[in-house]
Amino acid sequence: MDAVEKAVRALGKAMQSDPRYLAFQAAKQANDADTALQEMIQELNLKRMAYQHEMEKPEESRNSEKLEGYEKRVQQLYTQIMETPSMAAYDQAKQAMDAMMQQIDAIIMLCVNGEDPETCHPNLENCTGNCASCGGGCH
Repeated sequence: MDAVEKAVRALGKAMQSDPRYLAFQAAKQANDADTALQEMIQELNLKRMAYQHEMEKPEESRNSEKLEGYEKRVQQLYTQIMETPSMAAYDQAKQAMDAMMQQIDAIIMLCVNGEDPETCHPNLENCTGNCASCGGGCH
């Protein structure tokens, strides 16, 4: 095992012991165990598929009432799903994990670009995670 691979594995181990990772995993497990939430997600996916199936029909044979009903139900389900306590906790934990990953990615890119690994510090204040929004360069 070379030094870089060894360091990456050490990073992986450190990440998996980080409270943000642990909270994310716990939130994921809580969502998986939430039967009502899983049923709503399943129904949401089925309604999206039904909507897509209807949209794939030739325009003259599409049923606009069906499409409107699917859209309305999808929006209702999405709102209900996002308002469940377990999904709210998951979303918060995911945001923390995403922020950690952005920081890690940014530091690695700074190092790749020649910055001192001991002192480089990414500026992530305005980072959206989408390089198209700022022109990139940080990760």
